[in-house]
Amino acid sequence: MNPGPQLNPNRYARIAGALYLTLIFAGMFSVLFVRDKLTIPGDPVATARNIIGSESLWRSGIIADLVMHLFDIPIMLALYVLLKPVNKNIALLALLFNLVQTAVLVANKLNLVAALLPLGNAEYLQAIDPRILQTQIYWSIK
Repeated sequence: MNPGPQLNPNRYARIAGALYLTLIFAGMFSVLFVRDKLTIPGDPVATARNIIGSESLWRSGIIADLVMHLFDIPIMLALYVLLKPVNKNIALLALLFNLVQTAVLVANKLNLVAALLPLGNAEYLQAIDPRILQTQIYWSIK
């Protein structure tokens, strides 16, 4: 009787490790080289000015965050496959918690996108005091 294809744990561990390294570098880029450089603690005006001046950098930080969360899914699958022989129920519970965490983090990235919306040149934005828009941007980021 053929039990089916053999599980090669080393392959799953290597894939998960490589994806984790990519995830770490993407996260470091978005936090250290984008948000920490463009956001000024306690100064919504300077933060808004920095984001307007480096909008493509801000967008690349959001993309790096989304890549990070996208790579999180195959990592979860690899960890589930690796941990399933130990305890299937706990491995499944860990997978579900990680899926929920990733979904919440991706939804949270909408706040970073929302920070760009008041920075546009739409005519209706001219009716709002710029300081209010800058404060709104700052609170979206925080």
